[in-house]
Amino acid sequence: MRNIYLLFILIFCFDLSSAQSLKKDTLFMPEGLRQFQFQLEKPVKAIENLQYEKTGEPIKGYLTPDGTRIIMDNYKKGQRVKVDLIQKDGKVESLTKSSCFIDPINYTL
Repeated sequence: MRNIYLLFILIFCFDLSSAQSLKKDTLFMPEGLRQFQFQLEKPVKAIENLQYEKTGEPIKGYLTPDGTRIIMDNYKKGQRVKVDLIQKDGKVESLTKSSCFIDPINYTL
């Protein structure tokens, strides 16, 4: 009988701890809507061909108005990104960024 009470107490405690998870919070942003970013060494005029390096799959993203960061929607974590940068003088440069340099954008409410 004592073991049954102990079992109920353990199950109840486990249920309480899992109920307070961040992912169950209604304000938590779903994984599919997250944005990621990476910094550029110097400002550029525009970007073209933003894609995953291995598969060549295009990524929905844009350059910030100051030309120093690239914002990507729904980036697949752990993959390298390749992009063509158009410099202010019109020269095109190819850039590859490792997943180590790609950070999630955190929004505060």
